[in-house]
Amino acid sequence: MTNWRRPRGQGRAAPRLRLRPWRDPRLVLGVLLVLGATVLGARLAAAGDDRVEYWSVRADVVPGDTITRDDLRPARVRLTREAADDYVRTTEQFSAPLDDLVWAQPLTQGSLVAKTSLVPRSSATRGQLPLNVALGAAPADLARGDLVDVWVGPGPGDEPGADAVRVLGAVRVLHSGNDAGAQSGSLAQTVLVDVDDSRLAPDVISTVSAGHVTLVRVGS
Repeated sequence: MTNWRRPRGQGRAAPRLRLRPWRDPRLVLGVLLVLGATVLGARLAAAGDDRVEYWSVRADVVPGDTITRDDLRPARVRLTREAADDYVRTTEQFSAPLDDLVWAQPLTQGSLVAKTSLVPRSSATRGQLPLNVALGAAPADLARGDLVDVWVGPGPGDEPGADAVRVLGAVRVLHSGNDAGAQSGSLAQTVLVDVDDSRLAPDVISTVSAGHVTLVRVGS
């Protein structure tokens, strides 16, 4: 009698088909689709960004100061066609080397640099007017960059009844004199203000020299 034998291999578990995930064509296709969408989105965003890079100021500046590269930082903004030509792009050449340029007007931190803000040192028509200010006749925390009105009136010992007059309005403080006055124990401080030459008439000089000066802060 012949013994029956089952065919070889029957009764054993069939080997499983092992697929490595990174070789799955569906996974590869999905990754490619995500990458393609990301690249396409970035290109569309770049094409739709019509902002232009202009120079802005890193910190407050005052007229008469020499311009340095450290004063400037790029800023991407969108300007109207009318305003675009009024400001300095980062791709433009300055009208002269920075060492030969000075600020023609005050700018606050973050402001764009207008082409009219830069003038050659030789064409700057501004003066630095020193003011002898008694302690208590100016804000205690007066600082460089503040805007002040300059009033002159009767001081201690003068005839009472005379009115104070404003001889200069909204001039920029270049040096407050606070530190020097505190260290020397003086009862007065010398405040240096920036004034356009056209406002430095002889009567202004004589008035601030002879009268009691009071500074009223109007801005910064």
